[in-house]
Amino acid sequence: MPVDRVDIHALDSIFNSMVRSVNESKNDIFIINEESRRQLSDLREELRKTDDEISRAIIEGERLQMASVAAREKLQHVSMFFSDYTKEEVRETYDSAHEVQMEFMLNSTRLRQLESVKAQIENRIHTYEESIRRSDQLASHVNVVMKYLASELRDVGPALETAKLRKNMSMRVIEAQEEERKRLAREIHDGPAQMMANLVMQLGLVERVFQDKGMDPGLEQLGFTKELARNTLSEVRRIIHDLRPMVLDDFGLIPALRKYLERTADYHEGIRFNFKSEGISVRPNPGVEVAVFRLVQEAVTNAVKHSGARTIDVHVETCKDIIRATVTDDGRGFDPEDRSETAFGIQGMYERVALLRGEMDIRSAAGKGTEVILILPHAQSINK
Repeated sequence: MPVDRVDIHALDSIFNSMVRSVNESKNDIFIINEESRRQLSDLREELRKTDDEISRAIIEGERLQMASVAAREKLQHVSMFFSDYTKEEVRETYDSAHEVQMEFMLNSTRLRQLESVKAQIENRIHTYEESIRRSDQLASHVNVVMKYLASELRDVGPALETAKLRKNMSMRVIEAQEEERKRLAREIHDGPAQMMANLVMQLGLVERVFQDKGMDPGLEQLGFTKELARNTLSEVRRIIHDLRPMVLDDFGLIPALRKYLERTADYHEGIRFNFKSEGISVRPNPGVEVAVFRLVQEAVTNAVKHSGARTIDVHVETCKDIIRATVTDDGRGFDPEDRSETAFGIQGMYERVALLRGEMDIRSAAGKGTEVILILPHAQSINK
């Protein structure tokens, strides 16, 4: 097709659509990266606690092994000089030896379970480290693509060739994004599945304790198992909520933000979270709802992780044409103009707000806290 017959306005529209897609892909990579880093930190802490439990189990095993040897020697002596002991003494000796042997077996079983859990945690740590490495690499590639799209691609001579190059690059980025999502889905599946397998093993141990040692030790072991089940359920719910809070789709932005802050407060008891909403009763475009939720989530996450704040306030005002969201903290603050201090996620927030034709302002200074102000039109059509 001759170049003069190409619809340049249509090509520009396609180009802008690709830029939006690449920016959203970049933001998704940021979210995956941050979530992977948080998971990695939690796993390392879990590994440390497991190592402590293994050390205690080893020390207990050594003690029980010595006690078992002593019990066997006592049994041998009783067997050799059976007539020197009363029936009660003989029975107590056999019962004591049996109890020590059972404790030793249970401790050995627990040690094997802990070593299995440790191996699973180490494998997950390796997986998340690889995920972070790959997401960092992918983010770097996306930045290169964005730079090219924003500058050199517009200067390509023939409009048709320009459109072909833009399409190819956009498709490669989208395919990379989908591949990363598939990999993350596999990791999410493997994590809770491993925890459930451990829970099944623990239930088997509870059954043995009830059979061999009776009610009280069995109930004690059951309490440990109950806590493990609670942690497993909490992990599954957390993963589901972080991927996509269902309350956002069912009830809208305000209930979703309120639920998110309540849940965040449960994980950060030293921080007080305040939420206020006002304005007209209207539900924005679903795409805008998702965008505002993610932007507020990012601002709150930055305040929790980096500011040292004791209080975080979130205020959302819904007007006729815009949504105004403010996230304020009383933390240590920073210089927004100093790029060396600007968080990696903040750049992604600026880019997403720009794509949504909105405004974002960060007001902060050292020792004076931080205020993030977001203003977005809520009636526009946006892809989620």
